Amino acid sequence: MQIITKLLDVLSGQFSATNLQHFAIIIDSILGISNSVTTLSVARYSSLSYRTVQRFYALKDVNWLLVNLFLFKHFIYQKGKSYLFAADETVKGKVGKQTHGLGRFYSSMAKQVIRSVSFLVISIIDIEKEKSYILGCKQLIVNNLSKVAITQDKKNKSKKKSKTKLKGRPKGSKNKEKSEPESTSYQVLRTLLDLVQSQLKVFLPELNCFHIVLDGFYGHEDYLLLAAKNGLNIISKFKVNAHLILPYQGEQLGKGRPKTLGDKVNLDNLDEKFYISTIHDKDSNISTKVYQFEAFTPKMAGLKLNIVVMVHTHQITKQVSRNIIFTNDLALNTLKVIKYYSLRFQIEFDFRDAKQFYGLSDFKNYKETQVTNAVNIAFTMTVVGKLVLEKYKIKLDCPNMGIIDLKTVFRAQKCAEILLNNINFDHDEFLNSPQFLKIARLEAIHI
Repeated sequence: MQIITKLLDVLSGQFSATNLQHFAIIIDSILGISNSVTTLSVARYSSLSYRTVQRFYALKDVNWLLVNLFLFKHFIYQKGKSYLFAADETVKGKVGKQTHGLGRFYSSMAKQVIRSVSFLVISIIDIEKEKSYILGCKQLIVNNLSKVAITQDKKNKSKKKSKTKLKGRPKGSKNKEKSEPESTSYQVLRTLLDLVQSQLKVFLPELNCFHIVLDGFYGHEDYLLLAAKNGLNIISKFKVNAHLILPYQGEQLGKGRPKTLGDKVNLDNLDEKFYISTIHDKDSNISTKVYQFEAFTPKMAGLKLNIVVMVHTHQITKQVSRNIIFTNDLALNTLKVIKYYSLRFQIEFDFRDAKQFYGLSDFKNYKETQVTNAVNIAFTMTVVGKLVLEKYKIKLDCPNMGIIDLKTVFRAQKCAEILLNNINFDHDEFLNSPQFLKIARLEAIHI
């Protein structure tokens, strides 16, 4: 509890003294809960009443972005080190009808569209330590549950198709200025990215972070331009059949506009002049040939991209597959492009931890404020959990400790405190006792 209280001292400007104390107790309780993390289970595992926990989850106007930013600034950030932004969406299925933001979203786990709530998250990744720390999240609100609206939309589309349309461009029509996409994902990412960048300029202006890694869903021009507006280079992925065109290399003859586009890239038979290296993985019997070149794509007209193609060949079955990673940072070398994109998966580990250990899969709240706080507490717990875990690795001299071990430690302390019923219970002294090891070995993995 003392470790948690010291960590939360930096948040004194974000909560009142009473709420900060309650937050510390709630964190201590969540770290000790073995089953689902709900407001009821938090109250049962803590000294707070159920009503007090509910009041904390109903707090309005809590700036969770600043909460996570202050934790990152004071305990994780190191001046001069390089960092990455990562952004992605996570979906949580819901059966009820009243949860705020309930809609139909695609779940990669279920591999279909399900009734759920969805949240877009931005995290910052420490390149050296290869760890992700969540900064902020925002809920995606899409009202797509009404069958009436869907059927009406289909009828309107069928009416439009039935009308005969003349060929060619209508007379007198003018070129329209490119407008921002109206998709919910784009608008939410734009809003959240603006918020993160504005807060970083105030509280952490010296941060060395110039790239944002996104999965293939965001791999097109709109998101590239959005990143550029925020002073960032995008690193993302194309489909395996991407249309890529090399820059024109021949002589420019005659007058007129210079040629920029050359030959189309044959991804099935890449030119050996683009070859960089071969990586052999003995465990999986896969050898990977790496190629790098600059190219254009019709998806991003006029923008030259840095392309890295990885061709994987299974040495036994001879099956071939490939990944195409791209960035608009032409100076980024091959190894960094591959490493930076591979670090994107760290945000997926944060989603797993938030769902498995900190209540993102368990919350029963349905009002807007309570849902926002419950989800943000789960994401903030991923940051706090990593910080507390590092402290206990040193305290217990156990460098292989994981979150399951950490929760076992807190549960053992809680059980001993309740059973002994001692006001002066010393947590540090208990950690060195044989009784602690007997309790911890029931569930711990590495202790």
